[in-house]
Amino acid sequence: MTQLFMTHPGPLDLVTPVPLSDGITLRSATKADESAIAETLAESFAEAWDIARVRAELTEATDVPVTWVAEDAQGILGVASERVMPDTYPGAGYVHYVGVLDRARGRRIGAALTARCVQGFFERGLTRTVLETDDFRAPAVVTYLRLGFVPTYRSELEQHAWSALFPTLFGTKH
Repeated sequence: MTQLFMTHPGPLDLVTPVPLSDGITLRSATKADESAIAETLAESFAEAWDIARVRAELTEATDVPVTWVAEDAQGILGVASERVMPDTYPGAGYVHYVGVLDRARGRRIGAALTARCVQGFFERGLTRTVLETDDFRAPAVVTYLRLGFVPTYRSELEQHAWSALFPTLFGTKH
């Protein structure tokens, strides 16, 4: 598994909201959502998430001004947060922990949440957006590319990982 870095160089206002199916809405998360956020991220990332971690990394983190959730009548389907780290990424927002429940995949929820984060960064006066993802998350990578993110190579290892990933995303012509 290789971490991949992507940048949306802007202008951020060109990223338009992604329409969702009827009955699915986006809103900012509240304290009451922390348990469902933990469940969503645990399923999405196959790692341990609990309310304490949600609070530490999202809802009470000083560098995360907002966490967004997508929900329907049955509850939360996906989550993403806006993270701002001016010392690390000056002028940029960091799309943080985009996760969607397995039962809701393929409905553009991750795209809608990511686009909402980008809109939030634009509203905050930031001029670009960055994110990290894993090389095995091909559907997420395609979503980010469609939203205007581009690969940014931080190392030769990442460059090789992108070179291996691209043919799987777009196929090859013979």
